[in-house]
Amino acid sequence: MQTIEFAIKMEADGAQYYREQAKAFADHPIARAFEMLAETEIKHQRLLERYQQRQSVDQMQDLSKENNVFSQLTAFKNDIASIPRQLDVYRKALELEKQSIQLYTSLLDVTSDQSGQKLLRFLIDEEKKHYSLFDELVTLVQRPEEWVEDAEFGQREDY
Repeated sequence: MQTIEFAIKMEADGAQYYREQAKAFADHPIARAFEMLAETEIKHQRLLERYQQRQSVDQMQDLSKENNVFSQLTAFKNDIASIPRQLDVYRKALELEKQSIQLYTSLLDVTSDQSGQKLLRFLIDEEKKHYSLFDELVTLVQRPEEWVEDAEFGQREDY
């Protein structure tokens, strides 16, 4: 499997995984968070497909033996609650984005052609943007749980 095809499959697997989780929690508002994650993966997939149409992939590395981030995932579970909290979903997404960055970075180290390297740098930049987004969402959702009702109990950073 070529680098571009591998990346497209990984994004498609991610979208499918998040759609399945949205269905599993369809009766709960957390399903919308899973749907948003699936939509993001679909956008990545479409961007990659457009990129593939414009680029020659003849010299890209064979990745048929690599496992992508989503290939071994099971249903989202929370050890404490049967329905994950929004914060748990964002933390899991943060972890998956980090793994994607690490995977694409490791592939960048072994890809020798410039077209493949350009693609991988693009993917790394996109995943870093999403990592930052989910990191900010974790912070915003977590703050109400950390702050106490009365401000006299501690100093808080401005936001």
